[in-house]
Amino acid sequence: MKILQQYIAKNIIASTLLVLLVLLGLYTFMDFIAELDDLGKGNYQLLDILTYIALTMPKRIYELLPVAALMGSVIGLGNLASQSELVAMRAAGVSIKDINKSVLFVAGVLMLVALVVGEILRPVAEQQARELQSVSQTGTEGVRSEHGFWTRDGNHFNHIERINSDGSFANIAIYEFDDNNRLRVLTQAAEAEYQQDSWILSDVVQSTIDISGVKVRSVSHARWKSQLNPGMLNIVVVPPEFLPIWDLLEYVQYLEQNHQSVAQYELAFWSKMMMPLSTAVMVLLAVPFVFGPLRTTPIGGRILVGTLVGIGFHLFNQSFQHMGLVFGLFPSMAAAFPTMVFAGLAWYMNSRVR
Repeated sequence: MKILQQYIAKNIIASTLLVLLVLLGLYTFMDFIAELDDLGKGNYQLLDILTYIALTMPKRIYELLPVAALMGSVIGLGNLASQSELVAMRAAGVSIKDINKSVLFVAGVLMLVALVVGEILRPVAEQQARELQSVSQTGTEGVRSEHGFWTRDGNHFNHIERINSDGSFANIAIYEFDDNNRLRVLTQAAEAEYQQDSWILSDVVQSTIDISGVKVRSVSHARWKSQLNPGMLNIVVVPPEFLPIWDLLEYVQYLEQNHQSVAQYELAFWSKMMMPLSTAVMVLLAVPFVFGPLRTTPIGGRILVGTLVGIGFHLFNQSFQHMGLVFGLFPSMAAAFPTMVFAGLAWYMNSRVR
């Protein structure tokens, strides 16, 4: 029995990988065409576009995995049914429950893939992709570390401890060096907000270093002209859906401590928690397509229906989450409700299979 279950699982996984490759090829080509609109912007050249497309591949894999899981499972099981292999298995005593065990194994594998891609590969690759794109287009250099963000602007080296959700900076330090690489001015500010073409610094303490010593002066506000601009935020401000779960939790705690809105980040957290489960639900939905009312439908019809169901789930999931933000629903409910609806649908349809 285990040999047959492994055989079914291998067919489903192979079909899922094939569907995923086809979808990746289509979406990658569309993204490549879209990026060509920015060709020549700053130093953004064709090689940069190709590198950016390669770095954003984990994002596309993560987003397409649920749809690919459903379509791949339908195709895998459908091929076995069209070749009468499933009929032979049923005649040999293999029950729907045994077939579901194979499907559940595939669901577990795909859940693990979703976790690895979404929480390990995607955040790192997306950060590098956004940095490459922003540096190439704006010409501003920057790097992110666990202690904050560093940017270079000519002879100025800027350290930003934290970037708030509204784009303002908290605890910024500006180190100005002369042509001999000697520190001349250190400017520290509690906050910085971008207005028009410059930054407005608040609670400023400036230390000037020369041969006579160090001179310190304090002002409440100061204007700072710099090449550092909101476009640079693409490097360091990553949308919440691209952050790993542990970073999301840390940032939510920070926002709560500073009495800022956390709904968007809590929704991203719960969406990431539900993503592996959504992939598993899509796989389980494939069984009724083969043994349920569609069992007499040609494989092309099953694939079409599976595609429509997968797209329908994706649109419903995205729409309901945005509606949840607009109408103030609990983020956990907004993220979980679409998956729970389709999970209930999968359970109901499987219970009717004989």
